[in-house]
Amino acid sequence: MIGAAVFTGAFAVAFVAFGLFVNPRKLWWRFRAPHFDHPEAHEPSAASFTGRRVLLVLLGLFLAWQCVELLRLGGVFKTGPDHEEVLERVENAAASLETGKDGGQYKMPVGEGSWGFFIDPRLKGPGDDPVAVLVSATDAEGDGEDVERYRIDGICLTVRATPDPGQSERDHAIDNLTYRVKTDVVDSPCEDE
Repeated sequence: MIGAAVFTGAFAVAFVAFGLFVNPRKLWWRFRAPHFDHPEAHEPSAASFTGRRVLLVLLGLFLAWQCVELLRLGGVFKTGPDHEEVLERVENAAASLETGKDGGQYKMPVGEGSWGFFIDPRLKGPGDDPVAVLVSATDAEGDGEDVERYRIDGICLTVRATPDPGQSERDHAIDNLTYRVKTDVVDSPCEDE
């Protein structure tokens, strides 16, 4: 990727340099005029020479833009959010996930680390989005608490899910429980790492 960017950048510089600093009329007289018996009759107009110069500069600028994009894709320019912005996103995700704030309930997602499916969409913002990576999971039996810890760019998000009281045996048997969720955000790596 970087090699293609350098190659594209070299052509961009060459095209802009030719468009700005090389006189196309002199080039025509040097290389094309000797092929004609009466070169004055075949010489292109001034507008034609100006158009070629403008076209070379525009093409060079387009290639320069492509070069910058290739370098960005290659990871040369860091475009991600800074740590404070990630921390703010994680705190907002935790606040919206916590059921005590709005009185809502969640059905337990299936599998370890599945609260990440609720967390990741809430981390989105401008720039590269951070991703929640499961660090540890503790599944409790019966009426116990399920605890999952996620690492998000050096920040630890703990999700505690407790089954709502008074759910039927049938709901327990078919794993159709609703949970109350509590969250905790710590601006340091998780202890389990």
